[in-house]
Amino acid sequence: MARRDYYAVLGVARNASPDEVKTAFRALAMRWHPDRNPGDAQAEVRFREIAEAWDVLGDPEHRGRYDRLGSLYTHDGKPPRPEELNEMFLDALGGLFGRKKAGDRGEDLRYTLQLTLEEAASGTERTVGIQRNLVCRECSGSGDAAEGRVPCEPCSGTGRSSTRRFLRNDCAHCAGKGYRPVARCGRCGGEGRRGSEEQLRIKVPAGVATGQKLKLRGKGNDGPGVLGGLQGPPGDLLVVVDVEEHALFRRRGNDLLCEVPIRFVDAAIGAEITVPTLDGTTRIRVPPGTQSGKSFRLPGRGLPSPDGAARGDLHARVLVEVPAMLSPEAMVALEEFSRKAGETAHPRRSAWLDALRERGQ
Repeated sequence: MARRDYYAVLGVARNASPDEVKTAFRALAMRWHPDRNPGDAQAEVRFREIAEAWDVLGDPEHRGRYDRLGSLYTHDGKPPRPEELNEMFLDALGGLFGRKKAGDRGEDLRYTLQLTLEEAASGTERTVGIQRNLVCRECSGSGDAAEGRVPCEPCSGTGRSSTRRFLRNDCAHCAGKGYRPVARCGRCGGEGRRGSEEQLRIKVPAGVATGQKLKLRGKGNDGPGVLGGLQGPPGDLLVVVDVEEHALFRRRGNDLLCEVPIRFVDAAIGAEITVPTLDGTTRIRVPPGTQSGKSFRLPGRGLPSPDGAARGDLHARVLVEVPAMLSPEAMVALEEFSRKAGETAHPRRSAWLDALRERGQ
């Protein structure tokens, strides 16, 4: 069913000549073609509407049928489906009791918010500029130029249909406005909405993770209006969190993992080492004989949970670093150490050698 006034879509009068209709279509199609508006979803929607209107008004047979049937027109000539008739009936009841149909809901917007791990852990507030489509103040969302309106002839400017006495619904030719636009709003180009950047304050709770979405209700695009109706409700702004990689920590849920390289001698005789935390550093004791890969758990030093659950832990995994470059004196000393320590200082190696001997190797 034709749910829009195709003449209003092309901005021409109902008695416009075929050449006038063609000229209007070509001008609008050139302006709103997706190739000239890459990445603009609104331009794609507008172009489809223009093409649909031209498909009907550019064909004499379809145009004549559209003029006769109005909102009952279907391109394939089939009668309206029951749900479409029901929608028309509800629209008529709304007009009978003074209610106006609202437009479609505005589009949701997405914004990716990058945070450091420290910001994600403590929570933060950011002010960001969001490009939104807001109702045009010049035309109040109608898309029409105020100086370019003429009374609707079929309803004599009343905006009401007189074809049915009981259900006097809105005029199908002007959709209840009582006038016909002959010029579009110069400020918004007839869209009823204009792009505008708005500064929005985003409050980020502590403990958020990459991929988590924060919803700001009503901060998406304003809803498009409908002829003779109300402005549609605005969409929402979905803020997608992206936590940057950290130089020291990896995240596992609310736990933090970090690798701490330690000296061979510290692992052998034990030492107190420095471990990084989100808010500074702390000291832990590494016992003598600590093996590479050993993890030490620091309770409550991880990330907070957004739902108020217990805070995560910090797991410090020590990596014993074998000296890469030794002076001749150090090499002599290390060989002396090996002789004095004996095989008992390396129980895992001793067990491995025993297993090797049992195989007769």
